Amino acid sequence: MRAFLYSALDLAAIISCMELGCKEENHMIDLIWEGEKYFLADLYRTDKRKFILDIQYWMHYFYEKPILDKEFPAIEKDFEYGNHILNVDQYLSDYTNVDLFFKGVRIRILYGKGNDYVRIKLRTLLTEYGYRRRSKLLIQHIKSCMLFYNLEATLRGGNACDIESCNLDKMLIFRIV
Repeated sequence: MRAFLYSALDLAAIISCMELGCKEENHMIDLIWEGEKYFLADLYRTDKRKFILDIQYWMHYFYEKPILDKEFPAIEKDFEYGNHILNVDQYLSDYTNVDLFFKGVRIRILYGKGNDYVRIKLRTLLTEYGYRRRSKLLIQHIKSCMLFYNLEATLRGGNACDIESCNLDKMLIFRIV
């Protein structure tokens, strides 16, 4: 269950995608610190300063990532010149993890502006995180995430939805229970 806890990188990815102003970002970070301690990684539960600084560090990285990516070919050449090995995938790949979706759902519902729900088609969810089909293991993982973050999935009209058997093209509505 430790993998389900919010890291600074997770929160930075979620908050930076919300396109908030500086004051709104800081306010959201404060709200998360106050309201989500149970979901924070152990090292942040008692150290608000570290929590804020680490999130800000990663948020700056996300904002500057396009510039850093443009400079990457020059960095590769420098590494080649020095006969060093560089794992390119480690630096260029985007942060993708299906857990991040459910962390983001909880944060947007509780602290975002507007809706008390998040809608997405199951097919879109799977595709965004690189899955082509529902495996039993993936479904178990999704259900574990939903249980941990106190989320339920329904269809339009409030009908209960079983992720394992519902149509991939149905619109799922996630709410906090």
